Amino acid sequence: MTPFRSTTFRRLAAGAAALALPLTAVDSSSAQTHAAQTHAAQALSAQALSAQAHSAQVQARAAWQPATQQCTINDPRLDEISGMSRSTYSRPLRWVHNDSGDTARFFAISKGCRVRAQIKVALPKPTDWEDMAAGPNHTLWFGDIGDNGETRSSISVVRVKEPRVIRNRTVKATVFRLAYPDGAHNAEALMVRPRSGRVYVATKSKTSGAVYRAPKVLSPTGINVMTKVLSGTPRGLSSADWRRDGKGFFLGGYTSIWVFDSFSSAPQVVPFAAPVDFNEAAAWTRTGRAVSLTGEGTPKPVWLLRSN
Repeated sequence: MTPFRSTTFRRLAAGAAALALPLTAVDSSSAQTHAAQTHAAQALSAQALSAQAHSAQVQARAAWQPATQQCTINDPRLDEISGMSRSTYSRPLRWVHNDSGDTARFFAISKGCRVRAQIKVALPKPTDWEDMAAGPNHTLWFGDIGDNGETRSSISVVRVKEPRVIRNRTVKATVFRLAYPDGAHNAEALMVRPRSGRVYVATKSKTSGAVYRAPKVLSPTGINVMTKVLSGTPRGLSSADWRRDGKGFFLGGYTSIWVFDSFSSAPQVVPFAAPVDFNEAAAWTRTGRAVSLTGEGTPKPVWLLRSN
């Protein structure tokens, strides 16, 4: 048998060491076959490691408890809640707003569902506010993104500074116009990365939707064209939110939420049954271990969906 050339030996030795496989000498005529087998073994090993990692990830995912009712909103001004957000300050406070038809305003809700303040936004009546989200630097964002007829050439998001002191007041706002790269869509779900402030819109469809990302820097004067970052999302999405620490997000529908670690990960499906279903507004709590849910109608319960 002819000896290996040193470069071939080192290559095979490295591959065998990585795979913990015994390395035996082969003649030069079978070296190519052996290299192909080594490559195949490495591929199988990588697949096995990937499967083990996926299994470990699935096992590590949180178990979710059945939703529990926390309190009930009885204020007649909140008869069509469509969006919800946690406070950007360390306090047990939620912000909510109504669906289309209302003026540009939102409300501070206590842990016991009492309305603590009405905040008016210094803007004309919105077209169709559908969702809201907490952002960095104590900002709150509102999505004027509803388009049932899919006829709007552009949509918009509204940014305000969250009031530190809770009382009735009027706040200034900045409006950013957005456009889809592939034509008009209806949407009811808005989320904002808590650190970068990147804006995302999740569309609502009878079949399947998508998630679009706005540019990193938004222009308040021009139209900001979004980029599609996720396709094939569940149909009927009505809410979305990033965790406060930025480690994942959920997309919400009327009977389930889909919890993602990232845009490339498979979601964990967390269903909820009647009477919890048909909640259009949802948001992570500050801890990132529970999701608050509520929706249209008066009185309307606020539900808490907790993970272990």
